[in-house]
Amino acid sequence: MKKKELNNSLEKGILYLCATPIGNLQDITLRALECLKEADLIAVESLERSRKLLNYYGISTPLISYRESNREKKGRVILERLKQGAKVVLITDAGMPSISDPGHYLIQLLLEEKISFTVLPGPSAALTALVMSGYSAKRFVFWGFLSRKKGELRKELEALAVEERTVIIYESPHRLPVTLTEMAKILKDRQLAVCRELTKKFEEVRRGSAGQLVSSFLQQPPRGEITLVISPLSQHKDNILHLNEECENKLLEAIKKGNTPTEAVKKVAKSLSLKRNEVYVVLMNLKKRIYDERN
Repeated sequence: MKKKELNNSLEKGILYLCATPIGNLQDITLRALECLKEADLIAVESLERSRKLLNYYGISTPLISYRESNREKKGRVILERLKQGAKVVLITDAGMPSISDPGHYLIQLLLEEKISFTVLPGPSAALTALVMSGYSAKRFVFWGFLSRKKGELRKELEALAVEERTVIIYESPHRLPVTLTEMAKILKDRQLAVCRELTKKFEEVRRGSAGQLVSSFLQQPPRGEITLVISPLSQHKDNILHLNEECENKLLEAIKKGNTPTEAVKKVAKSLSLKRNEVYVVLMNLKKRIYDERN
């Protein structure tokens, strides 16, 4: 977009919801930079974090704090500025405004007052994590932050346990071990991807079941922004079928080598990182199937 065209579009009292980098400061569009430079006012979630981005690009547009704790008061201030024809941009600490932040409240206010707004697309931690997870992106659910109350958290996880689509969740680093511990009880062996510090120097993705992941994060507490991605239920079922087949083959192989059923269960459980009672169930089903085939 040419600068002249942008100036013309910014002179009509429109709010611009502008996506900003989720980590790497260079992940921002040219259109967003022009919009931030030409605006009369930028509404920000955190003054300190936003100044870091704006200073990096030499942008000195005046700022106004707009966060969860002051959204009603500052929302009215922003509304009045827009009515006066001001060019206002809304940005969040990272990613797209209105996604798990108070931007949604401001949008509702503008809709009630019939004031125009538009979106400048860009970075999103949710979509970046979804692709990084490697799970199917054909159908997915964005869940946002889970409840901090234990009873409500359990209800949410029970709902997620039967959710067939890929699920994206935001989580704070200090709560991650607690969340994974609860997930291990309800989601069992369903595969997850814990995405940390996306687009930054120490970007990391750890994959495994909640039970497998929680031990590693307890040993080394996580730091930075966290996005969790839960694999789709269909993939989980496929993984279970594949694991059962592998378990059966290893049991048969161990018994053929002269191991007793008890010894075979113990060895297979260790090699596949399964509980002995889980392998024992596979052995019993295997025995029943062989018996039925012979009779």
